[in-house]
Amino acid sequence: MLTRYEVARLVGIRALQISEGSEPRVLVANECLRRDAVYVAALELYEKKMDACVVRNGISKHVSMLSNPLDLVTMINTRDGGERVYGSSGGLTGSTSPSSYPRDATSSSRSCL
Repeated sequence: MLTRYEVARLVGIRALQISEGSEPRVLVANECLRRDAVYVAALELYEKKMDACVVRNGISKHVSMLSNPLDLVTMINTRDGGERVYGSSGGLTGSTSPSSYPRDATSSSRSCL
């Protein structure tokens, strides 16, 4: 399992690459979320499409071979209102279409930053 510190570093490095123009490896339908480099990077890691390795005690492991911690699932669900379940093997397990996003009094007036 990836640690929260490894997730933070991997997502941070990949988000920087995406913000500097690197092509994302996942398709994000929502325009606001598509512009959020941290969200896109986290989604790449969650869906196991990130091409990176973690080295522990001299042993290199590809991130697609390691499970995701609850922190990553929580972060993605918080940003897009999804219903992913902890412990899934990647891929989308919850509905993340724009029509399934939670609506409240402020969401209709919120805009993309």
